[in-house]
Amino acid sequence: MRWSCTRCFSSLQPKPSGNLQPTNAINNHRETILLYRALLRQCTYLPDPAAQEYMRSHIVERFRAYQPFTRDRKGRLVRQKIKKQDPSKALKGARKGLKYLQRANDGHMPHLQTILDMTYGRVGKRCRQLMAKLQAPASLIDAPLVTLPAEPAPENPVPKRKVPRLSDELQALLNSQAKQDSSRFQGAPVKAVQPNVPPVNSWGRPFPQNRKANFIRKWYATTMERLMPPLGASEWERLRGLASGEIRWDGPVPRRRLGTTAAEIVEAGESSNRPLAMYTHVPHRLTSSTARIVEKGRHRDTNTNPHELTPRLMRGMWSRVFQKCPRLDWSDEKGKWVVTWGRMGKQADLVFDAQKEIPNGMFDGVDEDGKVLSKIAESQS
Repeated sequence: MRWSCTRCFSSLQPKPSGNLQPTNAINNHRETILLYRALLRQCTYLPDPAAQEYMRSHIVERFRAYQPFTRDRKGRLVRQKIKKQDPSKALKGARKGLKYLQRANDGHMPHLQTILDMTYGRVGKRCRQLMAKLQAPASLIDAPLVTLPAEPAPENPVPKRKVPRLSDELQALLNSQAKQDSSRFQGAPVKAVQPNVPPVNSWGRPFPQNRKANFIRKWYATTMERLMPPLGASEWERLRGLASGEIRWDGPVPRRRLGTTAAEIVEAGESSNRPLAMYTHVPHRLTSSTARIVEKGRHRDTNTNPHELTPRLMRGMWSRVFQKCPRLDWSDEKGKWVVTWGRMGKQADLVFDAQKEIPNGMFDGVDEDGKVLSKIAESQS
């Protein structure tokens, strides 16, 4: 870990010329190490163990993209292509990520909800990785996805362009999500389960094959952005247990305090390099957004207030993620893929089969419009 920390920006640091000291390079090098350690430390404070592991691997992967060397499967050092980016911009992004993690650990619900969505593949990189697994069997084909009206064969036929095709898993997931309540998902809802290719253009002429292929590609790309990828059976069951309370939550991770004195804290506050001193000397309890809000009110960088991370609050946040997570299983009886969606709260207990008989007395005390009847009207009836 120490080797990966000290070399993450080594290839991007300017070389000294003459007897001049590379002050900026040294400061960037030191701040990079401190930011890397601070980010990994904040990952250990996240209330979800799965979020801790995912964010840690994400941070390590982002920092290793700047290393000039990496290790292969046999443990040998090999040179790799370095991500070309200004070190100051990369450090700025790391500082923003550190603030985001701090606010999530302090109880800011939008920040923590986004991290949970990233962990379980509702947004971000993991969402695209889960969707790629379903798209792999659906390779490009020569025939269009939809049945187009028959056209007379031209004398010099133009070869058809390849268009993407939905696999059986994606088609079942698309049909199921189109029937769900769109308010539970981010962004625009899924409306069309098939591409809408008009038969003729505005001049009343049939579209060429290239134009039809472009219609299908555009619909496919838009649909893939709105679909929610399914989770594995074990991960889906674990998230269901956390949302329902069957799996006990151990509570927030206790913070590790740094051994500092009052003189060091005052000296760090008067330092010219405030961010660097904050990571090394000032404890988290004196720099957290919660402490600033207690002293000065709501923090200027965020529009939300921190909440105490209680089991009830965490069950609500896991439930909001769970209702956006489908599960895809193959049914031998039906001979097709079956999609199961998570339910939020006690919705599963409130749902009954409409084909069965309605229990007697279920609607006693209300009229046909659903209004409550008075006692006099009930006695007269």
